[in-house]
Amino acid sequence: MFRSEFLGGLGATTAAVTFPQITPSISIALVGPMSGPARGIGTRLSTGAQGAIQYANELAGSLQRTYTLRVFDDQNTAANASLVSSFAAGDSSVIAVIGHVKADATLQGIANYGPAQLPLIVPLCTDDRITATQYRNVFRLPTKDSFEGAIFAQSVIAQYKPKLPYVFVQDAEYGADVATGFINAMTAQKIAVQYQQFSYNKPDFAAVADKALAVQPDYVFLAGVVGDMGPIVGMLRTKGYTGPFGASQGFYDPGTLKLGAPADGMIVSTSFPYLPLAPTTVRQRQEFETHFGAMDAFAAFGYAAVQIIISAVTRTNASGRGATTTAIQQGIPVDTMTGSYSFGAFGDALQPQLYYYLIKDGKITYLKQAHPSTFMIK
Repeated sequence: MFRSEFLGGLGATTAAVTFPQITPSISIALVGPMSGPARGIGTRLSTGAQGAIQYANELAGSLQRTYTLRVFDDQNTAANASLVSSFAAGDSSVIAVIGHVKADATLQGIANYGPAQLPLIVPLCTDDRITATQYRNVFRLPTKDSFEGAIFAQSVIAQYKPKLPYVFVQDAEYGADVATGFINAMTAQKIAVQYQQFSYNKPDFAAVADKALAVQPDYVFLAGVVGDMGPIVGMLRTKGYTGPFGASQGFYDPGTLKLGAPADGMIVSTSFPYLPLAPTTVRQRQEFETHFGAMDAFAAFGYAAVQIIISAVTRTNASGRGATTTAIQQGIPVDTMTGSYSFGAFGDALQPQLYYYLIKDGKITYLKQAHPSTFMIK
């Protein structure tokens, strides 16, 4: 129960004493799709951030800072992101921003946040370009694409010892950096990895499968999105491939289960941990789920982004944008809903983490984490 509800209940029998909030509240902006096709993602991201703010405010005393959330709708487009990010950057009460969802929208936002020295916490976008800008006020929570590919490749080498792994990637917005990371890690170990890039708009899955199977691969890695690339799984099985599958975060999706038996045994990576095995999240998750529903990945990363900002302000008594950025840059680990983070000079986590899930018997089951940590039991 939140403190406000408890005091509200007391009000039925006795007058609750209200103490004035001496320290003014701090605004955190969240910019994402609140309308349009991706509004479901934006809404859950916003709900997670609001849940973290509510939890922090309820624990704050009268002399401690409280926080408010200002939400801006970019409709998941670069044009709108450019406009509304300028509004957020121009609001002097905003100490930090959480956003956006798509890569091009995020990059447009950075063009405004960077010159304004406004710290940006990127909760979902994994595109390598996000932390390759000249600005050092950008911090990313999920593992970037090339790191995901490299980390996945290392786990494949350790578990399967492949002689001829094969990577599939489409000419789409997502997948190329993941594939590059995977291929580079395999090549560094002198493993003869091969890959095939095929059409996103007009894929010929039968021809793609034939070309791959001609070299007799012993491991297949899918760097893409299940809604676009998924049919290749069944096609490969139909044409005789019996080896293991691995797939990047684009397959961490209920749509993978719709692939049926051909996907059975596939291992999928994601930056989203299995929260029931993360003991430090229990109390916050219980409070959140009581008021806002299930803690899905979008809500969890929104929640974690707020925790990063509040930790920086609380730890250093930061009162401005520059001080908040400096506090986040200090490299001190911060425990959040989605893991423990400390950031390098370019804004990615110093120890990027992945979590592996197994597709088996029509279910997505947690398997393991890439690196041992105190955050997860397993």
